[in-house]
Amino acid sequence: MSSQTGETRIKTNFLENQAREVSDKKMSKGPIIAFAIFLLAGVSFGGYKVAEFLMNYETIAMMKNVELILDSPTTKNGQATVDIVVRNNNPFPVKNFEVSYTIDGASGNNVAKGVAKIATLVPAADERKFAAVPLGAITGVPGKMHVDLTGAVIAEKSKLPGDIQARITDALFLKEQDSVAAFEQIAKELPDSPVVLTGLGLAYEECGLKDKAKETYEKAIAAADAEVVKAGRDAASALTTNAVITSASTTAAGANSSLENAHYHLGVLLLDSDKKNAKAELEIAYRMDPSDPAVQTELEKLK
Repeated sequence: MSSQTGETRIKTNFLENQAREVSDKKMSKGPIIAFAIFLLAGVSFGGYKVAEFLMNYETIAMMKNVELILDSPTTKNGQATVDIVVRNNNPFPVKNFEVSYTIDGASGNNVAKGVAKIATLVPAADERKFAAVPLGAITGVPGKMHVDLTGAVIAEKSKLPGDIQARITDALFLKEQDSVAAFEQIAKELPDSPVVLTGLGLAYEECGLKDKAKETYEKAIAAADAEVVKAGRDAASALTTNAVITSASTTAAGANSSLENAHYHLGVLLLDSDKKNAKAELEIAYRMDPSDPAVQTELEKLK
């Protein structure tokens, strides 16, 4: 139709189409925004889990290198106990072990479950036997026991290079002469490490080389003694300068652990040939750590 001015007006649905297009764009953006939020949340959660894993990696790796060896549980007056050997295949001391367990009865039914706790420290690259660890009340006769190490704490972080730490752990799993050869090589590279020297002494003992073991334990004692003196100086210096002393005190604790352990093994080695000096070494170890069950056991035998 023509107007009086001669213009021609054409009817269209332009405004309607524009409104529909804007609406469609808003609708299409909704899922995209939702997906972006979901993706961001997933990435954030994934990053958190990765960070958590990295923070706990050292503990996870440490626990993989701890072995539990158990006798069959026994009962007395309705209370169950079990002897547990904790073998620490790490190049640093570990403590505060938590052992989750379940005990099946003779018919296969569950008669007890819980968590056994062992607070005592196990020295680096060594083991300790804990007798009569309490498991609590039990309903029935104990049979098969299932355990998992669910917790442990690094008592002192190793200052040894990472590759040396891994080699020490590997050497602990080798048999006799192979273990000796591995520890001898490490000792050539780190002749003043009490952890390495004590490990070498134990390897010598396993091969029946008692004279070499004795000499090596004595070197371990001298090396650990030097570490204790140095740690004491560091702690005193930290106090004098009002510095944070946590690191120094932790180092002192770890050095004392190595020294106590070397005295203990020398004492045990001397039991067959020189009971007087054996007792003296064990008493030194006991004064340094009265909670060490291995030292307590050997001293009881000498009474």
